[in-house]
Amino acid sequence: MTPAIKANRQWSVSSVRKACIKNHLYTCGDNEDYEHMLDWVSQLYPDTENIYFIAQDIAKHSDRQTITNIMYILENEAVITTFEIDGEY
Repeated sequence: MTPAIKANRQWSVSSVRKACIKNHLYTCGDNEDYEHMLDWVSQLYPDTENIYFIAQDIAKHSDRQTITNIMYILENEAVITTFEIDGEY
């Protein structure tokens, strides 16, 4: 029988900023827009809906990017997932 497994997901302003720089994202936004987006990152849990919300904003301020591509980048480069198994220490 499989024990209860909990996934803990996290991202940070730093990890999202790093992903944006590495992938040349947010090149069409100004500093105020960028800081506003990063403020949201610091307040939101990185579930699918919130990754979509941030990806929409990044796409709006990026040249020739799709929301799904940005979601993929965020999921694979900015979000860290750890696991807890019930009863394991």
